[in-house]
Amino acid sequence: MEREIMVKRMTIGALALAMGFFSLHAQEERKPFRTLAPKEQKSLTDRLGQYVKAYRSRDWKGLYDLVSDIGKGGLDRQRFIVAVRAALGTKSYGNMPDLLEFIPDRSEEHEDGVDIYGCGKAKREGESSTGIAVVHAVHEHNTWAFSGWSFTEFPNQPCKLLSDPTWKPEGRMEWNRPIGEVRDAVASKP
Repeated sequence: MEREIMVKRMTIGALALAMGFFSLHAQEERKPFRTLAPKEQKSLTDRLGQYVKAYRSRDWKGLYDLVSDIGKGGLDRQRFIVAVRAALGTKSYGNMPDLLEFIPDRSEEHEDGVDIYGCGKAKREGESSTGIAVVHAVHEHNTWAFSGWSFTEFPNQPCKLLSDPTWKPEGRMEWNRPIGEVRDAVASKP
C-alpha cells in the first residue's frame, strides 16, 4: 500500500515537472517582439499592458498618454477624452468595442512601426468578442505609443489559428490616420 502511494506521488511529481518544463518552453517560444533589442521588448511589453489596461478600466486620460500623435489627430487631452467617451459610450452601449484583453503572439514591422498580432477580447453593447486582433505601435518621443487596434477580420478569426506559425493576416491595416474613436471629432474640428 505504501509502495502504491509512493509510486503515485512519484508519477504526480514527474508529471508536474514535465508540465513545468513544457510551460516554460512554451513561454520561451512566444516572444512576440524577438526582432527588438531586449530593452525595447520590455518597454513595448510594459506600454502594451498599460494600453490594454487603459481601455479595460476606461481610463481615457491615461489612454491619451499612450496613443501616438497621429492617433490623437491633433486633439488636445480634453477634446480627446470627450471624443473617446462619445464613441465608446457607457459600458452597456457604445459605437465601438472596448478592448478588454490582448495577448501578443507575434509582430511584424509595418510602415512607421510594428503591427502586433495576438488574441484580443473586446466588449460592445454587453456582448463579448474574442479573436485575432492587431495593435499598431510606433516609437516616438523616446517611448512606445499606439495608433489603434482592431480585430483582423469580420467575423473574428479564432485565436487558435495563431498556433500555426505560418498564419498571416489577409490584409494590412492602415495606421496613418486618427484612431477610430476620435475620427468624427477630428473631422469636425474647426
